Amino acid sequence: MKITYANKKLEKFFNDYKLIQKKLPADWVRSLKKTMDRLVAADKFGDFLSLGLGKPEQLKSGGKQIRYSLHVSANARLIIELNATYDTIVICSEIEVEGVCDYHGSKENWYLS
Repeated sequence: MKITYANKKLEKFFNDYKLIQKKLPADWVRSLKKTMDRLVAADKFGDFLSLGLGKPEQLKSGGKQIRYSLHVSANARLIIELNATYDTIVICSEIEVEGVCDYHGSKENWYLS
């Protein structure tokens, strides 16, 4: 699957996990790396969904964006946006990483964005 990033800063982090280790706990970084490796290995997003790894949850959004969260830890989530329509989620082959956040509670707390 093709993976893009919301900005250059995120791309720099995800190309060097040692940089992420300076911002996030080591167990989060291991989980994040595993999730990213699995996303890259999947041909289509439907392949990744069928594995059930990372407990994928579709997020509600007001626009046409299709966003999913994938568990990194109990509260932290990797947020991705699919380059797809609701009819083509299963065959989507391109995603954009928006960052890592804790979206529980009244506001989003971004750890990486």
